[in-house]
This record gives sequence, structure tokens and C-alpha cells, in this order.
Amino acid sequence: MSTIAAALEVRSRAVVGGWRLATLAAFVFAAGCANGLDRIDRSVEALLREGTGVINAEHGPDRPVDHAIETPALDAWARRPPTLNPDASALSFDPIDREDANAVIERLAGYSELPEDAQQLDLAGALAYAVTRSREHRFASEEYVLSALRLLIERHQWGPRFFDDVSATIDAVGDDALYDTSLALVNEFTVSQRLPYGGTVSATALASAVEDLHQRVAGENVQSASIILAADVPLLRGAGRVAHESRVQAERDLIYAARSYERFRREFLFDIARDYLTLVELHRRSVNAEVGVDSFRKLEQQQQALYDAGRSTPFDMAEAQNETLEAIDSLNSALESYRLALDRFKSRIGFPVDEPLLIAVDALDLPVPTVDLVESVTMGLQYRLDLQTSRDEVLDARRLVEVARNNTEADLDLLASITLPTDDERDRAGLRFDTEATRFQAGVTYGLPLDREIERLGVRQSQISLARAERGYAQSRDDVAIDVRSAVRGIDSARFSLQIQEANVEIAQQRVASIEADPVKADVRQKTDAISQTVRARNARDSARRDLQVAVLLYLLETGQLRVDGSGRIEPLAGMEPPAAAVPEPAEPAGGRPAGG
Repeated sequence: MSTIAAALEVRSRAVVGGWRLATLAAFVFAAGCANGLDRIDRSVEALLREGTGVINAEHGPDRPVDHAIETPALDAWARRPPTLNPDASALSFDPIDREDANAVIERLAGYSELPEDAQQLDLAGALAYAVTRSREHRFASEEYVLSALRLLIERHQWGPRFFDDVSATIDAVGDDALYDTSLALVNEFTVSQRLPYGGTVSATALASAVEDLHQRVAGENVQSASIILAADVPLLRGAGRVAHESRVQAERDLIYAARSYERFRREFLFDIARDYLTLVELHRRSVNAEVGVDSFRKLEQQQQALYDAGRSTPFDMAEAQNETLEAIDSLNSALESYRLALDRFKSRIGFPVDEPLLIAVDALDLPVPTVDLVESVTMGLQYRLDLQTSRDEVLDARRLVEVARNNTEADLDLLASITLPTDDERDRAGLRFDTEATRFQAGVTYGLPLDREIERLGVRQSQISLARAERGYAQSRDDVAIDVRSAVRGIDSARFSLQIQEANVEIAQQRVASIEADPVKADVRQKTDAISQTVRARNARDSARRDLQVAVLLYLLETGQLRVDGSGRIEPLAGMEPPAAAVPEPAEPAGGRPAGG
């Protein structure tokens, strides 16, 4: 061991010049990688801004904010993760005692109670919260970021790449029970560059030192270096613009990702707004149900008074009581539907499900646009970002056909290299290069295309893929046209439905007013029918109001005209009055309790 250690010490003094410089450069380069992730983040952000700007959008994804999710402290390397699945005998089931209806009603009503410090969200606040906290939005942002990372990887492969390999080898050869031992240290530092139209060029600095450990005292050792410039350029197969197909696709994919992200933001706003409007509708249903309960209770009290005065039958009294109970049941069902929808809404926008949330009842109040069917379809075919991507994917498929055909050609490669060594007459040459010993090499390699069956099959595959892409684009155009036509008709249908339902509310209210004006002429069944009709008419009207707002939003979305700012607000178009900033009114369903959960 002492002999080897001494030899290594001698070797450390022997290797000089290029080998030391190359090693030092490699060390500095490796040390600079400590802050590489910050540099990558900056490059990704620049690419995202670039891609978003290319499609004329203003808001790309923000840097992701990590939200810690508590998970059990389990061993991720365990081959058999633990499973908790107790037997039925280890579980308990405690049936409750029989309760009267009032106790059940009281308990159900308690589910809607909220603390005074419950967080309140209006529509704008819900959209802004969803943009920053929603899992869906986070996934979409990360897909855009991943596309940028893939492009950075591809760009890096086309830039100058640096490599440095250091190897140490001990060689022992037996001779008459003795061993001639030598130590070889080699450092190879290489810079390579891919060419735009195929092939690579490289420059290599090679430094080596050999130390004879057995004869080290005599000081026999050899140290040399050389510089090698090499090029490998294809002239047929793999040459031309097909050589940078992967770079072109990666660049185009970034634009596709930018379009997909922007399209997602618009669809996401539409979905959140629709869910919010549904919550408002469910709240109003509970309010209508509560009004119905109050009306039935008044009717029950009237029938009780008539029965006590001997002017009503027990059957009428029982029918009024039964209608009251059914109205209370409908109210509880409406409240439960609201609570369930609210919990799902919380989950979707990223709000903690177990925390109370107060929803403010403010309508979107979008104006109804004047629409033309032909013009709307034209705008959809021009502005829809997903359709533009489908169109460009046809061009991608055509490009791949060209690449596949190029793969069937013969191989014709031009090879060239220049080697500049050190003086071979010196044992310790250092960086004393001998220009007179420079070696030039050049050659051409031709590979006959004897077996290109797989490549020809690839051509047929690419042609079929092109035909599929063209049909897919045609189908997408048809789908966009159908969706736009449906959205246009949806606005007219929603407007007509709202007019009908508003008329039905007026008719129902007039019927109730006529009965109240002369209650003696109406029996219990007529009175209960009038109350139920009023509740149903109000529910249908509120549903029609919600459907009209959703129809307007859907029209903007399907025609590609919906614009969303960074906070999730709708950007008004030219000629569109911005939605009125309604003062948020907390929803108060049954018993004046805030609508929340």
C-alpha cells in the first residue's frame, strides 16, 4: 500500500497543464450547479411568459405555492404497506332511540348554523380563491410548466454540452512470481454541439499519465495530452430539416400548452360560475320552501280554528297538518341539497371542507347579447384555441410523414477529425503540443438501404396518422359549429323559459290572492294546491334565471370570446357593460340562518 500511495503522490506532481485545467474547470462547473434549480425556475418563468405572449394572452400560471398536506408517517420504502381493515366484530353500531318529528327537524335545522366568524365569499371572491387554491387549476398550471421543462431539456440537447471523465486504472502483470504494476490516470474533457441540419461536432482535450509503480524509484513515468476536433455530418438519412424535428415539436408543444392552459382557465371560470349560480338557485329554493312552510302553517292554524268552531271536518284538519309536514320535509331536502352542493363547491375551489363558509347571494347579472347564428359559428371557428391546436396537429402529422420518408433513405455520413498531440519524445510533455505531428482524417461512410422494411412500415403508419389527424380536425370543426349553434339557441330558449316562468309566478300569486280575498269559497285542497303551485313557480323562475346567465357564459365560451383576467374575473368585451358590482347579501334560508356549511 505504501508503494501505491507514493506513486499517487508522484503522479499528483507529474500531471500538469491541460489535465489540471480541465479538472479545475469541471470542479467549478459542478460547484455552480448548487443554484441550478433557481436558474431553471427563472428559465421556466421566461418560457411561460413567452408562450403566453405568443397566443396573445396576458396571464400565465404563477409560480406554484406549496400547500402542505398532512399524511401519515409511513415508510415509503416498505414492501408491504399497512392496511387497516378491522373485522365486523371490532366495529360498533349504536341505533338511536325513537324520536318525534320535531326533534328530527330541530337536529336537521342545526346543520345550517354557522359561527359568526365564518368566512364569506361572493362570486368574485370564489373565482379568485379557486384560481389560487383549486387542485384543478394547480394541475393545469403544472402541465404548462412541464411543457416548458420539456422544451428546456430539448433546447439543452441542442446547445453546447460539456463532459469531463476522470478514470484511474491499476494494471498488474505477473512475471516469475513478481508483478509489474502501473497506474494510469486519464482525464477527458469534451464539448459537443449538435448541428441544426444533422450531425455533431466535438472538441476533446485528453490528458493521460502512466506511472510504473514497480520502477517508480527510477522515476520512469509518461505524461501526454492531445486535442481532438471531430465532426460527423449526415448527407442523406437524418440530414436537413428533419434533423431538428424534435426541437420543432417541443417549441410547438409549448404553444399548444399555452393554448390549453388559457382554454382551461376559461372553462374553469365557466364551471365555477355555473356551480356558484347553482348554489344561489339552491339557496333560493330553500327560501321558497321556507315560505311554503310558513304558508302551510298558517293554513293549518286556520283549519284548526275552523275545526274548533265546528266549521271544518277532521279530514280537512288532518290534510292541512300533513301538507305542513310534507313542506317541512321538502325544506329539509332543499337544505340538504344546498349543503351537499356547498361541500362539493368547497372541495373544487380548494376551500377546507370541514371549515364553515358563508355564500353571498349576488347574481352574475350578465347582459344578454344580440347573437347571429352564422356570425357566431364563424367566430367559434376562428377564435377557439383548442380548434387551432387541432389544426396545427395536422401540420405536425404532415411533418412526421416527411421524417418517416427520410428514414427510408440510405446512410451517407461525412466524418472528419483533427488531432493535435503533445511531443511524443518527452516523458513529461505537459502542454507542449507538436504541431508537426498534427493528424488529419476525413472519410465518407455509405450504408446501403438493404433493410428498410420497418422504416417503410413507419411511412405507412405516419400517413395513416396524418389521415386520422385530418379527420379529427374536420370532426373538431363540426363539433365547434354544433356547440356554438347549441349555445346560440340556448340563449333564446333560456330567455323564453324565463318569460314563461315569470308569468307563471304572477299567475300563481294571483291565484293565492284570490283565495285569500274570499277564503270561504275555497276548500283545503284548493288552498294547498295554490301554495304548492306558487313554490314550484318560484323555483322554476329561479332556475330559469340561472339558466339564462349560464347560457350567456356558455355562448362566450363556445365562440372563444370569453376573456379572464389574472384574478378570475370576466373581462368585458367591447360594447359589453361590466357586470354590476352587487353588494353581497348573505343567503338566509330556513329560520333566518345563514346559507353555509
